[in-house]
Amino acid sequence: MSDSDLEDLLRSADELVEQKELRDDLRSADDLLCKVEAATAAAAAAAAAATAAATAVPAVSMMCWKKRDSEGNLIFARPRSTRNVSNQAGCSRNTDPPVDAPDPDCDLVFAPAIAPETVEGFLRDLQQSLSDTTGDEVVAQTPSASLLASTNWSTRTSFFSESWRAARPHLVNTVVAQANVGTHICQQCWSKTSVVWCRDCRPHPFFCADCDVSMHTRHPLHNRDATTAGYFQPLAPTTHVLNMALCSCVRFVPVEIPDKICGCASESLSLKPGKTVTVITMNGRHELSMPELACEACAATWTTGVDDLLRSDYWPATLHFATIYATDVFFSFEEMKMAAPGLSFQAYLRMLDQRTLRFGRTGKISLHQKFL
Repeated sequence: MSDSDLEDLLRSADELVEQKELRDDLRSADDLLCKVEAATAAAAAAAAAATAAATAVPAVSMMCWKKRDSEGNLIFARPRSTRNVSNQAGCSRNTDPPVDAPDPDCDLVFAPAIAPETVEGFLRDLQQSLSDTTGDEVVAQTPSASLLASTNWSTRTSFFSESWRAARPHLVNTVVAQANVGTHICQQCWSKTSVVWCRDCRPHPFFCADCDVSMHTRHPLHNRDATTAGYFQPLAPTTHVLNMALCSCVRFVPVEIPDKICGCASESLSLKPGKTVTVITMNGRHELSMPELACEACAATWTTGVDDLLRSDYWPATLHFATIYATDVFFSFEEMKMAAPGLSFQAYLRMLDQRTLRFGRTGKISLHQKFL
């Protein structure tokens, strides 16, 4: 074979190899194009499905709760630029909060996954509970007004003020009418005209003179008013009405009294007043007498001791107890001090003094710190 023939064969072989490589490249390009077209179609289908799902889900109402002060003004959060982020720089990525964790400095967002009409119903119920309007007034309001009142603090305040403004004349007239003494029948015997009105004997506060003595000899700490002067006149525990006039009487400190003090019959026991003591309660100061028992048959006597006072829920100022305190006075001061640490001891005493004057009694209260 000549050299020219050999060169022709080599040239033909090279052309065949180039054609095969070209066909392989074309086949690879076709495969790649098919893959690109399939991926594009899948992406388009996914986008269409996402669009359909988004249009099918109803809009969710977003409600943001804002902090307000006592006058209703908004309290804005601190700007993010002023927050202390120096500690976050040194933290590792593993200690960062999750992406879905709420930011404590952000306002709380409430997104109920419910239908819009259910949200409107919820807001109407919320407006009704926050406002002080009656059921008729709430029904009379339009749904749009109710929805606005539920989401707008100033609108709720306006509705609240309007309802009180409408009801205030009736409330004032009722209070003024209640101050009129009038004429009432005793609600105990239902036969005589009442002369005393007791603030603590509910729901039957009107008493005639005899029923007043019978009831409030056993309950001397009740707050009473006489009606004989044509107006309500506060009465001290040691004052009662006799023949349309105010008279003094003896009232005992309500403590436990034994049934027997000796072996004689109980009919021989007589109750007589002992020394006068000052009783301090949440209604102020009372001047009462300590009860004493005496047996007419054997001359045995019984007087109230410190143990008897403690069993009756009192605390003596001294062992000779010229002044005794209801334990509710101490517990109330403790509770008020816990709720309002700035409350002074003297302010608490002045409050008790004002309660004393309000209910027709006199005298200043001197309570030492060591008893609290």
